[in-house]
Amino acid sequence: LPAAAQEEMEEVVAMLTEAAAQGHVEARAYLAAIYAFGEAVAQDDGRAFELYRQAAQQGRASSQYNLGVMYQDGRGCEQSHERAVEWWTKVAEQGDVDAQYNLGCAHRWGRGVPQSYERAFELYKLSEAQGGADATSSLGACYHNGRSVDMSYAEARRLYELAVARGETQVTPGNLQALNDTIPQDCPLLGQR
Repeated sequence: LPAAAQEEMEEVVAMLTEAAAQGHVEARAYLAAIYAFGEAVAQDDGRAFELYRQAAQQGRASSQYNLGVMYQDGRGCEQSHERAVEWWTKVAEQGDVDAQYNLGCAHRWGRGVPQSYERAFELYKLSEAQGGADATSSLGACYHNGRSVDMSYAEARRLYELAVARGETQVTPGNLQALNDTIPQDCPLLGQR
């Protein structure tokens, strides 16, 4: 950052630090993000974790989600998939699309909870219904592979295409290509559509 911007950011951090010490939940959440990403301060996962924890305990949904991520990744704390699931559950119950998706993944892979394709599918559906691109892609994979639902290449294709349209461009294009390569062999009539 240019010197003037750095000086201004240091003032912001000082004000947020004072407000956080007084218990202001928004200040704790913003300051946690600053430390988590090292914006104008040295990155400090321990400080970020503690601030997210405080804001999460005060009920701030985004901090509850981020605390789950910190536990999942072991950033600023001992890694615990179980604790990640606890925090994501709290915020997923409030309708958070990302928490619903992450919980779905936890159930799919059995991280912090017993493995359950059925529960993963339910959570992906909740997230997808709100426009979650990652969940839309994961639902496509459920139909593509017949996990907790009857295999349907047509529905998998529809969901993969929707996921790409929603912005998921890391995994879904490869999955869509693999599906399109498989369809002419497994379902010649569907491959003509």
